[in-house]
Amino acid sequence: MSWRKYEKDILRYFKETYPDTEILFDQKIQGKYSKVNRQIDILIEGDIAGYQIRIAVDCKYFSKNIDVKQVESFCSMVEDIEAHQGVLITQKGFSKAAINRAHYGNQKVELDIINFEELKNFQSFTAFPYIGNFGVIVPAPFGWVLDLNSKVNRFASIHQRGQTLEEAQKRNEWMYMEFCVKYEDITNIDSLIEIQNKEILKFDKKTKFDYNKLVKRTDKVSTKIRIAEFSGNSTLEVTGFIEFEEHIFFVVLITPVELLSKNIRKLQHILKVSTPLEVVFDNTEVIKQCLESIENTTSDEEKADKYFQIGDWFKEMDDLKNSFLNYEKGIECFPTHYTYLKTIIGEALSQNLEKKALEYTSQLFYIAPTNPVLSRDLIEIYLDHSRHELLLIFFTESIDINKEDEILGNLNFHLGLLYLNMEFKDKADLYIKKSKKYFEASLPSNHSVFKTIKEYEKLYS
Repeated sequence: MSWRKYEKDILRYFKETYPDTEILFDQKIQGKYSKVNRQIDILIEGDIAGYQIRIAVDCKYFSKNIDVKQVESFCSMVEDIEAHQGVLITQKGFSKAAINRAHYGNQKVELDIINFEELKNFQSFTAFPYIGNFGVIVPAPFGWVLDLNSKVNRFASIHQRGQTLEEAQKRNEWMYMEFCVKYEDITNIDSLIEIQNKEILKFDKKTKFDYNKLVKRTDKVSTKIRIAEFSGNSTLEVTGFIEFEEHIFFVVLITPVELLSKNIRKLQHILKVSTPLEVVFDNTEVIKQCLESIENTTSDEEKADKYFQIGDWFKEMDDLKNSFLNYEKGIECFPTHYTYLKTIIGEALSQNLEKKALEYTSQLFYIAPTNPVLSRDLIEIYLDHSRHELLLIFFTESIDINKEDEILGNLNFHLGLLYLNMEFKDKADLYIKKSKKYFEASLPSNHSVFKTIKEYEKLYS
């Protein structure tokens, strides 16, 4: 490749990356300090994330790695022409010292260095995280990449180009993404922040919260940035929120305090330009193939796996009826599959199939009716769906039909915990006391459950 073809390929890349800016080729600008004309291979000017910026791009067609001296020279040129950002590109590579100098230099001037061959492999630094049929187009901020190989919460992680996620985490400089579906308790960004702040304060009562200025978007949707400063910690957790019609999308930035001003601009960029999209699935063909493969499957567990996969595919297409029917077929193949039973209970509650929810709750509970983990999982599922009153019915009716002391102890204890979650403390105390009598009649005095009850009494007496 000739150096001119090389530069034009790079120019094409930046036109695609910064479509709303003016991109000029082979420009000359008089230096503020040097008072001489400085030549810039590619000049990008415009508005990004609410900031008027100037990006200088220098394309090096070298046969060997760029070293720290060449980066230093480029830094001086970027400052001289009063650019906010600089990109140094080579078809070869960079020394480690050159990379460090670029990423950890002047706070006011951001530098990025790119191996163009790697750039061509990535093409678009964009991810499409989604939940159900709603998704967001997320661009990588300047100098960073979306890492699809190292996912967090099922979504791509975000960190500096040239690093792995593990390396970025060691430096405490990376991001991850998450969604929150709106419901009666979370209707906007502020209500979500209030709930999150309460959870954070449970672990660190001295956490300080600050809020950054809003990021203006062309579609007028609400945004907010929260900065959480933990006691005795030099690392900040900075969360950027975007409120869409039915979902709140948020990105969490982990950053050292000294790099906040630089890295918060990257978060602002994501909040500025991330756009919503509707995700449409057509899984008809893959469902057909999977159904055909079940006919040749002899393992009940494998059959259950396939039916649940088919159920997930129907759910992606918003065909909840067929989704649930295939979940049920999976349970028929493997009636004691713990994870699948929890899944189908949640789906039944989501679709207001109360009789089905109670049926599978009973099936799950009686796998191990004395196991407290199982009962706590049931409480979590029902509380997540705000259907605690339905689980009250199950626990109460199960107490009426059981005679074994340990089972009755388990039922009464978790009925008490459920009432505690509903803030009916008197009823919670009543059932916890009953559980203690049943446990005393069936378990040795050194059993861990008595320590748990004692801790409850100490905490809530």
